[in-house]
Amino acid sequence: MTVKPKADVSVIVPNFNNGMYLNDFLQSILHSTFEPCELIIVDDGSTDNSVNILESFAWVEYLKVIRFEKNRGLTAALNAALENSHGKYIMRADPDDMLMPGKIETQTQFMEANPEVDVLGCNVIYFDGKTGKNINISNFPLSSSKIFDTYFRGEHGIQHPTAFVKGEVYRKYRYQEIFPGEDYEIFARMVKDGCRFANLAQPLYRMRVHPGSSTSNLKISFIGNTFKFRDRIFGTKTSKVKILFYYLHILFYRKFQNSSNIILKYFFLTLSAVFYPQKLLKRISTPVKNMLLSCQNFITGSRRP
Repeated sequence: MTVKPKADVSVIVPNFNNGMYLNDFLQSILHSTFEPCELIIVDDGSTDNSVNILESFAWVEYLKVIRFEKNRGLTAALNAALENSHGKYIMRADPDDMLMPGKIETQTQFMEANPEVDVLGCNVIYFDGKTGKNINISNFPLSSSKIFDTYFRGEHGIQHPTAFVKGEVYRKYRYQEIFPGEDYEIFARMVKDGCRFANLAQPLYRMRVHPGSSTSNLKISFIGNTFKFRDRIFGTKTSKVKILFYYLHILFYRKFQNSSNIILKYFFLTLSAVFYPQKLLKRISTPVKNMLLSCQNFITGSRRP
């Protein structure tokens, strides 16, 4: 049996009634090119078969399960995982998603080579929970300055379950009890305090889109919470119109992701762009810029003697 390199990484995972996805998630950890030193799963009072699934993986030496007898909420589960973590780095993940095999290795190596970075994310592949087919790939900003600008606008600069954070930094911050918006709140505080962020362009994480996922259960109050956090942390003032338009943008984008009808998909994408055209322009312009840069590099290289 091949011994895999072990990374000084604690993976923290909150779980509530995700038994039907747990096996896929755990297998993705087991098939990683690097092993974590800890996989801490906090079961938040699940009433499905989650506990039985976790017990069937008791042979995994680095798996640590913390059980809440009653449901205490996402932020309580995350804080419990943070408090029980010991790794140099802490990596977030959700139990209804899957890691790409090289995620732990790639993010560990990046952080070791770039010690000035405190928080590292990556792009994700969104996939259909029913068919397993890929839907689309995210397009998060890569540099610390652009990630700061994104949080300042009240948007997400990294995808929460891709976060790979210095342990000393993550443990210093606690998740607030208010949910949802807890991910924006904790990272916006880190940004405001001067923590350096980065995203890897590679999609190293597969994010499942299904009826029970947070991506499929959007309410305007969720968006409102995020902008309340933004105004409190950055001293801004967000209008109700901006909140409404951003909600509609996200709502129709989620409908684009969830629809299997090709005509409806692009109808929803168009509506999403109507309420936030800058996002669509950014998504279109980024691959175009990359293509032009590649062409420029090819032409420059071909001219060299």
